Amino acid sequence: MQEKSNSFRQEGNQLIHTRLLDAPRELVWEVWTQPEHLKKWWGPDGFTITNHSMEVQPGKYWRFIMHGDGMNYDNKVQYLEVVEPSLLVYQHGDEQDTISFKVYVSFEEVDGKTLLTMRSVFASEELIAELNRKVNATERGKETLNKMEKYIREQIQKQQG
Repeated sequence: MQEKSNSFRQEGNQLIHTRLLDAPRELVWEVWTQPEHLKKWWGPDGFTITNHSMEVQPGKYWRFIMHGDGMNYDNKVQYLEVVEPSLLVYQHGDEQDTISFKVYVSFEEVDGKTLLTMRSVFASEELIAELNRKVNATERGKETLNKMEKYIREQIQKQQG
């Protein structure tokens, strides 16, 4: 299970990240749904975010600006389904919906750990290729999850220490 549990793959128009996190599911959920946590890890290496608003409820939004590469990127997440602490489904884009994709994040409890699966569904395989050419989106997605995993380890160390 361990080998399969920390993986990334592309299946057509979908990017699928899977991580087995040595953390309780409630903590992983909290890190994904509370702005004070998200501002510490969301975004690729070298990026920061400024949160404007966040309501983790179906039909509500998380609006933030991601800062990096000398640019500011407006982001808008609309929550479609929220099942605490096991599932988030949201539409991720910008205020103009220039590029928009649907994300499914599942939080599965496995022997006191959390199996996180993030499935991002894009309009086409070609769109993923274009985003990779323009902003190296796949690698930056991996960097974001690496930051999240490191942040969770730090939170556990604080709790223990």
